[in-house]
Amino acid sequence: MKGFIFIFIILSSVGFSQSNTDESLIVIHYEPEGKSELKQAIYRYNFVNNVYEGREKIMSIDGRKNDKDYVRCDKGENTLYKDRYLISGIGNVIDLKEKKVLHDGSGKLVRCSNDSIIFYTNDIFKGKYYSYFNINTNKYAEIKSLTFKAILGQEVEFDRTKSPYKLMYFPQNKPKVVLMEDAGHGGVSSTHSLGGIPIYWIDNNTFLFPNIKISNLEGSIVKYNLLTKTSKEIGIFNSTSNLSAGYKFEKANGNVFVEFYFKEKLYLIHPIKETMLISNFKEIDNNFSVENQLKSTGRSIYFKGKDIGKNHFELKNFKASANYAAIVKEIIMGDEAYQQGLAVYNVAKNKWENIDAEDVASLVGWIKK
Repeated sequence: MKGFIFIFIILSSVGFSQSNTDESLIVIHYEPEGKSELKQAIYRYNFVNNVYEGREKIMSIDGRKNDKDYVRCDKGENTLYKDRYLISGIGNVIDLKEKKVLHDGSGKLVRCSNDSIIFYTNDIFKGKYYSYFNINTNKYAEIKSLTFKAILGQEVEFDRTKSPYKLMYFPQNKPKVVLMEDAGHGGVSSTHSLGGIPIYWIDNNTFLFPNIKISNLEGSIVKYNLLTKTSKEIGIFNSTSNLSAGYKFEKANGNVFVEFYFKEKLYLIHPIKETMLISNFKEIDNNFSVENQLKSTGRSIYFKGKDIGKNHFELKNFKASANYAAIVKEIIMGDEAYQQGLAVYNVAKNKWENIDAEDVASLVGWIKK
């Protein structure tokens, strides 16, 4: 009897270990026959017991309908929820198990909470509002409560009618307030198409924003406090690169620092200590980190501090789990980059595997099988 129990424990532990490494990489491909509709295909690349077992097509989606965006998994950052739901960068919801689009509306994903996927919309006609999609009932609805607030911050915007821009505050049921007469120029001289100026909220009254010089080559990170109506410059950024500025804030791994991206550079901001340092590496998670700046030889990739390889790839196309990491490989020819398929790092085998893959629109991430 003891022998049977011992064997059962071994088999159970082996089975558990194997199932732990059974994962699928979700990848979006452009379909060549549907270019006018930006037709895309969602695939899963399956790994079982640390072995790649091929890919399977989940479904096809139309990126555009009637000359308007419909389901765009090639635009913005996609999110996977409950190993089943794919939330596109524009706010569509796709059920990967049932293989169908559940919600074809758009909005900025705020968070996923139990059975609800919560969005924020700033519409030129309908105004600003929150909404949610319930994955149990497959119903979408606007949140009517005026007191509901799913994200930090208050109504702060830049008046961009002329340079330099003004920083405006719209307190509820009160007249608007000009916080700063000169809040920078927002890349007005840039030859690249730029979006809005990002604001990163530390709490409901304190935020960060980049005050950008008119040259679009430098600027400073400003911390502003609405309660005291005071501002403080906590660091400077600069670059002579001809790349698009791409001003962007992100929460860093570990939730202590805030990442700020400017052209080819990455800065780490400690909002409480009010310090700002340039960083050569982006921490993906507790295991993987990658070199931020793309060099002629590629980016270095590290696993728990150990160099595991170097390749050309975009930061957005690095996706990791506890067992694997994947990139879309590229070859650089002059100012152009051309895809060269996927490369997947297997933690258990401590090696990379090259996988044929064409026309990758987006690398979404890993789900358990």
